[in-house]
Amino acid sequence: MRAFSVRVSGVRLLVPGLAGFMFLLCSVSMASSFPFRAISKGDPLPGSLVFRNLGDGSTLTVEDLKGAPAVLVFWGADMESKKKRSLKTFKALEEILPYLRERKIRVLLVNAQGDSTDVMQDVVGSLDGSMPAYADETQRAYGALGIFVVPSVLLSDGDGNVVAGLGYSHDFSERLKGEVEVMLGEKTRADVEKELRPEMKEKPAGEKQATRHFNMALVMQKRGQTDSAISELNKALELEPDMGEAHGQLGCLYLEQGKIGEARAALDKSYDLNPEYLPANICDALLRAEEGEAEDALGDLQSLLFRHARNPELHYALGRLHEKQGKSAEAAQEYRKAFELIFRHVEY
Repeated sequence: MRAFSVRVSGVRLLVPGLAGFMFLLCSVSMASSFPFRAISKGDPLPGSLVFRNLGDGSTLTVEDLKGAPAVLVFWGADMESKKKRSLKTFKALEEILPYLRERKIRVLLVNAQGDSTDVMQDVVGSLDGSMPAYADETQRAYGALGIFVVPSVLLSDGDGNVVAGLGYSHDFSERLKGEVEVMLGEKTRADVEKELRPEMKEKPAGEKQATRHFNMALVMQKRGQTDSAISELNKALELEPDMGEAHGQLGCLYLEQGKIGEARAALDKSYDLNPEYLPANICDALLRAEEGEAEDALGDLQSLLFRHARNPELHYALGRLHEKQGKSAEAAQEYRKAFELIFRHVEY
């Protein structure tokens, strides 16, 4: 297995290569996807929030939101990847806007990152204007709501209480509609869950074979046989082109090889298909650091800790970024944490 080392305060840390390291716990189950950490379902919206309408300059407060349910989309476009993800969320909302309006639910787009007026107008100008756009000029939403992923979608009821929080995913529209139906009493939570997760059926032969190639690729990664792993992942994708996990692992391997263009294409595809696949999110942050966005990448990794504080590859990736920035003490701390978590898992 390929390895690299770092000397910190006289201590030599031996760290396995990223591809092999990512294999160790890539099958760990995901935590809740609720994208806010300062609030919970049932909490009232923070009264300190004030938004400015990009069209007429009027202000909107939490009190103004009471009286009818509302969907608030907190977005940003300081990077092209965030811009694309925000636009995908907007487009998905436009498709179900008649459904939401029929139930008298407002939809508001709130720029939460303090982007320039030109950037905000450029993004919302590509829409049909059916959803009002606002700016959080004080950027209080980040702290008051605990936003850690952009875009984040919040559903509030007529009393201004938090009903649900969602990030973008391939089934975003269905999940939002399900939350609305539960809120309005049209369906039970069990009904919605059953619709979103229908009874498992026997997988087709091609899908089974694709899964076998994917699992073999993980074995090859563990052994440090990168080219063989890439070959297995490509075989899996020939059979199942929409296997987001395979695109994600492929992006990680291309990143290890220094193939930046191929890594970016694979990781973007993985996000489109499965935006919550953690290994791809980690590799995406490492790739952005290679592309010159180290501080933003570090922030993204730190935000992932809210849901994955006990994930060793996440701490390992944080160590790599700290090391690249010359922060030896911080790097050593993250590497140590990664090793501790691995040893506990193996011991268990």
